[in-house]
Amino acid sequence: MRKFLSFLGLAIALLIIFFSFAAYIFSYEPVHPVIKLEKGWTVTYHNQQYLNTNLEHLSAEVGSTFSRGDIVNLNQTAPLSDIDAPFPYLAFKTRYCRYEVFLDEELIESSLAADSSNKEFVGAGYNFISLPDDYAGKRLTLKLYVTENATRADIITPVIGDFDDIYRDMIHSVIYPFTIGLFMIMFGAVFLIISLLFYIRSAGVTTQILCSILTIVLGSWLLTAFDISNFVLPPSSATTIEFTSMYLIVPLIYAIVFDLHRRRSNTLLIIMGLATMGFSLVFIILHFTNTVHLNHFQYPYYLISSVGILVLIAYVYVDVKAQNHNSSRLIIMSGVTFLCISLLCYVVSVLLRQHIDYIRTTMLAVIMTTGSMLFVFTQLLNYFVFMTHSFAQKKEYAALTKIAYVDNLTGLPNRVSCDERLVEFNNSDDNFCLLSLDLNGLKEVNDNAGHPAGDKLLKSFADTLSATMGDLGTCTRIGGDEFLVLIKSTTSEELDQRLVELDKRLLELDKKDPDVNHSVSYGYAFRDEAEDKDTHSVFMLADQRMYDYKRAHYANLMKR
Repeated sequence: MRKFLSFLGLAIALLIIFFSFAAYIFSYEPVHPVIKLEKGWTVTYHNQQYLNTNLEHLSAEVGSTFSRGDIVNLNQTAPLSDIDAPFPYLAFKTRYCRYEVFLDEELIESSLAADSSNKEFVGAGYNFISLPDDYAGKRLTLKLYVTENATRADIITPVIGDFDDIYRDMIHSVIYPFTIGLFMIMFGAVFLIISLLFYIRSAGVTTQILCSILTIVLGSWLLTAFDISNFVLPPSSATTIEFTSMYLIVPLIYAIVFDLHRRRSNTLLIIMGLATMGFSLVFIILHFTNTVHLNHFQYPYYLISSVGILVLIAYVYVDVKAQNHNSSRLIIMSGVTFLCISLLCYVVSVLLRQHIDYIRTTMLAVIMTTGSMLFVFTQLLNYFVFMTHSFAQKKEYAALTKIAYVDNLTGLPNRVSCDERLVEFNNSDDNFCLLSLDLNGLKEVNDNAGHPAGDKLLKSFADTLSATMGDLGTCTRIGGDEFLVLIKSTTSEELDQRLVELDKRLLELDKKDPDVNHSVSYGYAFRDEAEDKDTHSVFMLADQRMYDYKRAHYANLMKR
């Protein structure tokens, strides 16, 4: 629990630092005036004029929507004021309209296509028009050419100001979704890479991969839906990314819920998921083939999504009622629930149409971004649980491996490990050498001084053997007092020198511990000396030479 709290605290701290840094970078104190052109507009639509109109309430006078092919003239009756800015700009948002911008009836900017019949998608977003040096005192006219049916008639108030002040003001007004959107894209990308690496080595990581993809999609949707991307992308591209991301959210949620409940009968979930994904792909394909654009499918998609949220609630209810103890499932389902609640608030806000620009509504921005962040935090929690579980499994596997392949007393590879290494030698065509060693007097030490003393002798000898021969070959313990060194490449001269060094080190141990005799008998053989050239023949030859050495050793002791 302490590790989890530390992990979660670190994640929250990094997010706060990230958010604070972004808020500081885009802190807004305008150097020059930013003027909102709220009133004084004369609107000409269908040969009728609407005087002194507030553009944000235009639908009350001309109707709720425009149709494709409509032309709307917006004339500012008062001349533009001089804001004394080095880079004066006009910023205004259009919804599925091409435009022309005039100062005193002189065209200064146009987005009209060369072919008036062109059905190219225009999108919705902010346009930034550089004003000429002599803009002050001139009257502004905007001429809008509607390109899509059911285009909302209300128009967001245009502003003039220094470009730096305008973009800082816009980003600062949506600093929360801006920060969270960037964070989610980076977080999703990093954890997608991590999940893919785990997927190669482990099973059960599909949910993490789907959650990472959904996080990237959500981050892309936040940055485009809140017009943050308009400074780097044209409205057509930003709107395409916005709707494509939005249409992928619910199918991805279905995929995550399905992956978490694979063992159940998920017929309804499969049907709903495939239907939603099918509809979304059809919408996207029709858009990119320039048949019907993405914005015309948003209300059917909202209906499908609302049904999907009800299905999700049913699954959450079943999980809670069943008292499911799968921590990963409960964590991810909690995050998906938070996300779906925020998405439902978004759908309700859009359908109510209470705001001219609902995406800049503070409450909705807080709800959407908070729901997305709660989804991210549940992912962090799930990753923590997953990593803890994986670490425990690896630790358990390492412990089992050590038991299976390592001698517990000496720390040397055991007989099983030695046999596997001998098979490798046997399958090779190269020459090799086996050095067989047998401790002298281990039984006497066990009988006279006890088994702890014998264990101490084995441990000290194993350490000495490793220090002397470890860089030459693999030192193993294959029995009670039997050791074997597997040497891939050496010479008799080199090996004889090492054995002399081993005897010297054992004599030094005798001086430190005179109650125990530290001596060893040994013999070695090369592959090219054995008749059959296999490891068994080489070992038998080395073992025979070791026993010859041992007999000579005890014969010398008898003479003394």
